[in-house]
Amino acid sequence: MDNLMFFIAFLGVGFLGYLLYTQQLKWLLGVVRNMAVGVAGILVANLALAGMGIAVGVNAITLLVVGLLGAPGFLLLYVSRVLVGI
Repeated sequence: MDNLMFFIAFLGVGFLGYLLYTQQLKWLLGVVRNMAVGVAGILVANLALAGMGIAVGVNAITLLVVGLLGAPGFLLLYVSRVLVGI
């Protein structure tokens, strides 16, 4: 198990080095920024919409949607929540 964790960490560091080398770190940091702002937005929106029974969970999928799509992804989560109603 320790070897697997070491291998995953090695791959992660290697991938980060690759991103630094190819000037893609700016894009990656933009996604991380969108994720942070998205989490804050989801938490605030959940508080504001709690009386109406509309809430979106904070998990890996919602973070990826908001991180990659930004504000349209945020709106997509809430619109799909209202339309699908799961």
